[in-house]
Amino acid sequence: MQKRELYRPINEKYEGEKIMAKMRKQMIRCPKCNAVLEMEMWNKLEMPYDENQKDKVMNNTFFKVKCDACGMSLPMMYDFEYNDLERKFLIWVVPQMTEAEKGRIMNFNKRLETDRALQLAQGGYRYRIVQTDNDLREKVLIFEEGLDDRFIETMKISYVPVIKKHVGEDCKILGFYFDKNEEGKYQWVVVFDKRDPMLLKVDMNIYHDMKEKMWELAESKTPDGFLVVGAAWALDVMNSPVGKMSKETEEKNESAR
Repeated sequence: MQKRELYRPINEKYEGEKIMAKMRKQMIRCPKCNAVLEMEMWNKLEMPYDENQKDKVMNNTFFKVKCDACGMSLPMMYDFEYNDLERKFLIWVVPQMTEAEKGRIMNFNKRLETDRALQLAQGGYRYRIVQTDNDLREKVLIFEEGLDDRFIETMKISYVPVIKKHVGEDCKILGFYFDKNEEGKYQWVVVFDKRDPMLLKVDMNIYHDMKEKMWELAESKTPDGFLVVGAAWALDVMNSPVGKMSKETEEKNESAR
């Protein structure tokens, strides 16, 4: 999978300018043929009110626009919020983690610690930060399935050594995603740099075992507010004494399968 360039709007809003509407029309220029295209850009989606946009998120077309002139598909990542009001999770898409973005995240998290009204309004919410459309799609799927993304991420860590042993150390993993196939069964989609993607069955027994054994540890590493729950977070958990014990057990089980 090639690294995708981020195409920015011609008239992108300045930092700090408040956008009242959830969606605005934005003109962008095709880098291939120079045609000017119109794209719908949403600063947020709120489920279930924006359910008509959800399919675009789940099939990875929400952040893309196709040039009618030359046919090129342009990825257009930008800051965006996906808020599920019923399932109570909020995912903040931050394509580029600048100091300004870090400051915005820190300010919200600090406010959440002290603002009682906000605490009551947001009670029970899960806050996550992602950088790509693939990561957004995965988080939405996990939460809609009633699962805990923390233990999905720790599961990935236990699978990596087995996968690398199968494909070779020189084959780099570019993406590792939790997915659901057309038959409604969970699967891993592993993307590499030197071979076709690999599909693997998800053993939910591992998920439930990790959730039972590492719940308190995961809770201690999940502060209130926005958090990046990905490979780095999962490695931190798995490198703890409890995590190492679980990781070694699951690696042995996977190797034996």
